Amino acid sequence: MSGDRFDDESTSAGFSLVALLVFMLIVSAIVVPFAVTAKTRLMIANNEVEQERLSLLAEGLANVVSSELADGFATEKLPPNSTPTACRSGEFTFDVRIQDHSGLIDLNAADAYLLSLGFASLGFDRQTSEELAEAAIQFRGSINAFAAQAAEPTTSVGPAQNKQTPFESVSELQEFSALASTPLHDLHDVFTVFSKRGTLSLDRASSRLRTVLAGASASSASITQGATEASAYSVEVIVRRDGSGITGQVGFVVEKFPASAAGFRRLSRTPAAEITDLAATTSSRDCDALFGSAAAQILRGWAS
Repeated sequence: MSGDRFDDESTSAGFSLVALLVFMLIVSAIVVPFAVTAKTRLMIANNEVEQERLSLLAEGLANVVSSELADGFATEKLPPNSTPTACRSGEFTFDVRIQDHSGLIDLNAADAYLLSLGFASLGFDRQTSEELAEAAIQFRGSINAFAAQAAEPTTSVGPAQNKQTPFESVSELQEFSALASTPLHDLHDVFTVFSKRGTLSLDRASSRLRTVLAGASASSASITQGATEASAYSVEVIVRRDGSGITGQVGFVVEKFPASAAGFRRLSRTPAAEITDLAATTSSRDCDALFGSAAAQILRGWAS
């Protein structure tokens, strides 16, 4: 009898152990996913906070550069033709680009020749570029709102319907069927609505335009050799931390107040370049020289 009792107790203990293990497996199956989810959410939250910090820093530095543009100092140390310049502070890299809009093609003032050059710089062949230029002219219509206009038929490369009023934004080009998939930053790298000029300044031409201008007719009256007084600038700042894929970036268009007033005002936001677009940064400066000693001192404290 005692042997039977011992066997019964052993069997009972075995069942209890199995039941405990099953219970622990069930609890683990419930708890582990929650723990993993919580950890993932925490990582996402930390990344979002870091990205917000870097974006705010980029915004502040863009304001510093814009202020220097208004005072006439920034173009002395930053190329006004979209060439990127970088500086480092601690484990952070700061990429800056400015673009004088006299080196861009105004969608409302440029003639068909300049417009076709702009579209060619985006990779379109000559025929398509000329068709896009004609479609852009038809889209904007006459700048005289009271001029009698015949309804122009749309083209296969153009928008579904012509606006018949000036372009309000470069982003309207994405309404054109041939340009719908063209990245918005690429369009902003070529065109503007803020220069109010029908000419393009060679020495301020954007990086994308410089390539196509090398094979264009420099004798065209639409292309000028000397710099003109800037009406607007694009300012882009990208902040990166070593070993991290998290970045902060900002881009906007600014114009200087008239000579009688100090400062600048923002005209619009623009998409900042992708990080890979700035991999071939052609110049590097000290942050004190790039942003000024006061801003550089803040960066050193922030990066430490």
